[in-house]
Amino acid sequence: MTTRRGADPMRVSRTAMEQLSALTNCEAAGVSRLENDGDGWIFQVEIIEVPRVPDTTSILASYETHTDSAGNITSYRRQRRYPRNQAGEM
Repeated sequence: MTTRRGADPMRVSRTAMEQLSALTNCEAAGVSRLENDGDGWIFQVEIIEVPRVPDTTSILASYETHTDSAGNITSYRRQRRYPRNQAGEM
């Protein structure tokens, strides 16, 4: 699947997740937001910051990540931390 600009959202999100994992030295758990802003992409990426056993007690963080059209990170910031078993907005 490609957009009008030809970028594949799956490829771009994988690139962003890999780069954010490398920058934070933590495992990316998934993307919870994806938005094309015209010049690039905005992602909300969930990162496992403190892995624990059982994994339901792990600490996750939500990062807002901005990328260029190829998925290369241009900026990111942590927005919140939370236990994996904590229900967020419902």
